[in-house]
Amino acid sequence: MRKLMVIFAVALLAGCSNPKDIVFGPEPLKQIAEQGDQFKKLSEEDRALLVGYLAITEMGKAFGADVKPATGRTVGEVLVDAKAWKEKMKAAEAEEKKKEAEVEALRNKVLAERKAIADKISTSVVVAIIDKTVLPENYDAGRYSEMLSLKYAIENKSDKTIRQLKGRVTFKDATGDEIGWLPVDIDEPVKPGQTLKTTTGRGWKINQFMNGEIERIAGREFSSMKATFEPESIAFEGGEVLKAPDMP
Repeated sequence: MRKLMVIFAVALLAGCSNPKDIVFGPEPLKQIAEQGDQFKKLSEEDRALLVGYLAITEMGKAFGADVKPATGRTVGEVLVDAKAWKEKMKAAEAEEKKKEAEVEALRNKVLAERKAIADKISTSVVVAIIDKTVLPENYDAGRYSEMLSLKYAIENKSDKTIRQLKGRVTFKDATGDEIGWLPVDIDEPVKPGQTLKTTTGRGWKINQFMNGEIERIAGREFSSMKATFEPESIAFEGGEVLKAPDMP
């Protein structure tokens, strides 16, 4: 009878013990699973934090990180570290979101500036892509692979000669999805009021083993695509230059 009373007393004390006083052995996560009733006395938030923190520290040890072990320390002590780790993660996340917001703000600012410059350039010049050609290999002409060539119509609406014009041509399919884009550099003079038709003598090498933007554009019928020119910079005779900022 006395023995039963002792056992009951021990069980009662164990049942009333503070789970934060439990000392972790060599396998903390396994210990939590095996002593679930004791750890359920912790708040749900503390249990989740403890398990998450222990999983992270175990992973860190596996990769050789200098991690403070839970073994030999109480649940309460480990929870202090876990809460500090949580606050650190929250601060890092907040800093990351702040940086992302700053990058997005800068991107929007540059986009607005680029549009403003493009709109200003567009008052001086209109560029239309009027044809697309795939030139065959021609070793005599120094063409060692097929080349994609574009033909442009450039109308100078300003009262100055255009010396050079740069931008990009974006190709979209019938549904409006982008097929690809190409950088364009037109360095033939266009006099005021003149409309120049040219290929600029330049093109893009086609790699038969790839399916990049050049190859996708080259492989489609010109009539099945919509091509749009976005001006990025223009130079006039006399030295005036308008140039959009580069994207961050």
